[in-house]
Amino acid sequence: MRMGYLVSILALLVGLAGCERGAPSPKAGAHDHSKHQHEQAAGEAVVRERAEGPAGPRIETGSFLLAVAPSEGGYRIGKTGEVEIALEGRGDWHVNQEYPIRVDLKAAPGVALKKSELVKDDAKEFGEEKVRFLAGVEPSAAGEHEVTCDVSFAMCTEENCILEKRTVAMQLKVE
Repeated sequence: MRMGYLVSILALLVGLAGCERGAPSPKAGAHDHSKHQHEQAAGEAVVRERAEGPAGPRIETGSFLLAVAPSEGGYRIGKTGEVEIALEGRGDWHVNQEYPIRVDLKAAPGVALKKSELVKDDAKEFGEEKVRFLAGVEPSAAGEHEVTCDVSFAMCTEENCILEKRTVAMQLKVE
């Protein structure tokens, strides 16, 4: 019990150590509302689908955008496709590169996952401004099948870090 507690504290401290790097200092009194939405009162995220950029579910707050998007060309039975998971900082916020980012994937019956867990080394793009993963999927049945992504990450400014765990799910339309 004590060892698990100590390991948890150590992981938190390592994650917070990266907060001092990269992002410009927020400017007091220079609050730019065009950089974020205020609909996420009390920490609630705004979930929406948009026409611009990749199609797919999104969670957007004043500090980050987490989006899941389908492969171009769709999904076909027996053919490997990909699901893109992208995390971007907003405003003065950046992705903490020291925190052990992780994506846990789950798929409905009818879809096999190449990996059920993605970590920093699996990222196709990894930087303070954006992190991008491509998760391999292989459908075995036609229809709509849900893929769920549980994403653990930390967003930081020069003065503050916030640990996040968010879930985004997407329906794969398989022909």
